[in-house]
Amino acid sequence: MTRVAGDVCHLLTPDGLRHALVPGRLRRDTIVVGDWVLIAPDGVIDAVLERRTRLQRAAAGRRAQAQIIAANVDRVFIVMGLDRDYNLRRLERYLALCADAGVETVVFLTKAGDGTPKRAEVEALTARAREVAGPAGAVAVEAIDVIEGVAADVPARHVASGMTIALLGSSGAGKSTLVNHLLGERGRQRTAPVSETDARGTHTTVSRELFLLPGGGLLIDNPGMRELGLWLDGEGLSRAFSDLTELAAACRFTDCSHQGEPGCALRAAVARGELDGARLDSYHRLQHEGEVMDRRRDRARQRDHERQRTKLYRSVKKAKRPRD
Repeated sequence: MTRVAGDVCHLLTPDGLRHALVPGRLRRDTIVVGDWVLIAPDGVIDAVLERRTRLQRAAAGRRAQAQIIAANVDRVFIVMGLDRDYNLRRLERYLALCADAGVETVVFLTKAGDGTPKRAEVEALTARAREVAGPAGAVAVEAIDVIEGVAADVPARHVASGMTIALLGSSGAGKSTLVNHLLGERGRQRTAPVSETDARGTHTTVSRELFLLPGGGLLIDNPGMRELGLWLDGEGLSRAFSDLTELAAACRFTDCSHQGEPGCALRAAVARGELDGARLDSYHRLQHEGEVMDRRRDRARQRDHERQRTKLYRSVKKAKRPRD
């Protein structure tokens, strides 16, 4: 599945690109970019194959519902600019999302070669990002600038034939520029006019789309995300913060919440300067967000159960009603 546009899907098949229709029994949000599907001879999608992996976030709004960003992804390129886009707390969110999905990550710090920031600052910002990404198991953290030719050959090294890559990042972080670079002569993405405030191009991606890379890999470009609520089904948070998990094993109490209990190993590490207090605060914030979402999911399941029970009761009552 290369693109979903309403009831029409764009597919990459052994015979090339083609379109297929989404039948009524398959909801539009059931099919996402990266899915493998079976197509009937009449051009209608017959089935969606089981997904190996899925990147998902909490859907915007008040409904307790997951939104699948992409399916069957092997590796995620997290793209973050070395400008005002640089945000370690947001990076932690992306890493937790990827860890929960069980996919590898590579962090690309873009806009490293235009002289702002300076080389020493680039190295310092890269080191700080590695301190965050390392515990989450990131494959690498790379400072690049494909426009200025800084480490321009590095992104392709992290792509292998048969691998599906997804790009995640904020608007204007440089995802479309990276897509163009990886596609080479096949490049289709356009970078918007240069911004007067940061002297760099801004994003133009408005929908998710999958591209075939020259080396045989697949690349999924995603629009910039203004909201990234976590929807964790597994151990994504503990994996993304594995350094805190290891430290917590030394806490005096096994149920330590790290909020001020005596003998808390994490608070002691912060006091010694061995752990960034902002990172611990971020962990607590994401943990609380996950707990709130879990409660919303429980309430939604309960409401759904009650609706099903009411529906069953009414159908039984109707069946028992005497007929004239």
